[in-house]
Amino acid sequence: MCGILAVLGCSDDSQAKRVRVLELSRRLKHRGPDWSGLYQHGDCYLAHQRLAIIDPASGDQPLFNEDKSVVVTVNGEIYKHEELRKKLANHKFRTGSDCDVIAHLYEEYGEDFVDMLDGIFSFVLLDTRDNSFIVARDAIGVTSLYIGWGLDGSVWISSELKGLNDDCEHFESFPPGHLYSSKSGGFRRWYNPPWFSEAIPSVPYDPLVLRRAFENFWLTGCIKYVYWR
Repeated sequence: MCGILAVLGCSDDSQAKRVRVLELSRRLKHRGPDWSGLYQHGDCYLAHQRLAIIDPASGDQPLFNEDKSVVVTVNGEIYKHEELRKKLANHKFRTGSDCDVIAHLYEEYGEDFVDMLDGIFSFVLLDTRDNSFIVARDAIGVTSLYIGWGLDGSVWISSELKGLNDDCEHFESFPPGHLYSSKSGGFRRWYNPPWFSEAIPSVPYDPLVLRRAFENFWLTGCIKYVYWR
């Protein structure tokens, strides 16, 4: 469990603003006592409070691509990251962290790379080449994440509300399985499994039918259990 905090497009690159972001980031210190990091690019700030699990020696964040034009702060764990590294044979990694694949996948596949990630995660990625950014949360929202908007139009991201509620005009929970892109200026669902559907069931509710279905399911399970014993 790490803590992330980002302030993006705040139209303020002053030292006072940097100090304020550091102050807010420290509110998340209990989530990551092993390391505190802050990256600033103009009026964009990415902060991280790290709980070191994979690659404790060199996995400090924020993380970067080779030329440091892509910056990422992450909370969570990327499963099968070693397999993803094999897809990125032409890339050089700075750390052994499971989250180090994110910046490089973005370079190769753009925003659509998020669907390649298997794991629990919340992250903010800043592309300094055009000052665009994306934010994403895992499919079912195992990792906590909140988004807020400042009076100056800035976008705030935090693992906990205490990182942004004092400075945002409006804030809300970041929806699981979604991505926020500065290029499109809004959310889109990245998690779209074949079985997923938001359609409202059209079959009328009948408690007796439902009960029989459960009974048949239970009976079938018992028969299989006895047979295989």
